[in-house]
Amino acid sequence: MSDELPASGTRADDDRVAWASTDRAAFASLYDLYYPRVARYCLRRLFDRATAEDVTSEVFLKVASHLATFPGRTETDFRRWLFRIATNAVNAHLRQSRRRQELWEAAARSRSNREGSSQSSSGQPEILDWPAVYQALLELDERDQTIVMLRFFAGCTHEEIADVIDATPGAVRTALSRTLKGLREKFNPSAPPANAIGLFPQG
Repeated sequence: MSDELPASGTRADDDRVAWASTDRAAFASLYDLYYPRVARYCLRRLFDRATAEDVTSEVFLKVASHLATFPGRTETDFRRWLFRIATNAVNAHLRQSRRRQELWEAAARSRSNREGSSQSSSGQPEILDWPAVYQALLELDERDQTIVMLRFFAGCTHEEIADVIDATPGAVRTALSRTLKGLREKFNPSAPPANAIGLFPQG
């Protein structure tokens, strides 16, 4: 089989997934498409860029080594499988108590460094103190943290998140709503519910 992918639009996304286990170019195409998304998700959960890059690399090594036995047939199946692997890798990393303490300290240092410079160039306060929000996210249990990050930093649907964490879409929606309400009340009680405290790009 050729190592070159046909021109864009000549192969269905699902075929790309089906061919990826035997076609290096098909796998490279999936890698190029999903690496930035997985890296962003890992970064938002691990806070440290070098660590996030290491974990992302581990994720794609695992994907490559298990792609031949991947049971799905569609790109949607692949996306769910990929983010399940990424979530398990991140959670395993966070379960290391020493590493979790390092994350707390990194967030605290970042927040401290930003104190005294909270005014933007226009003289208006910054909308978001991300290190403070990150510390709040670290206080969430593993399940709720995973839901928030998959939804807003990996762009997963409620259905995809449900598949990753073995829950129903309804349970995901309920947990997400509850978590966002808590964050909104902590950081911006006057914000309308749909605003999600201005932290995330969508509700």
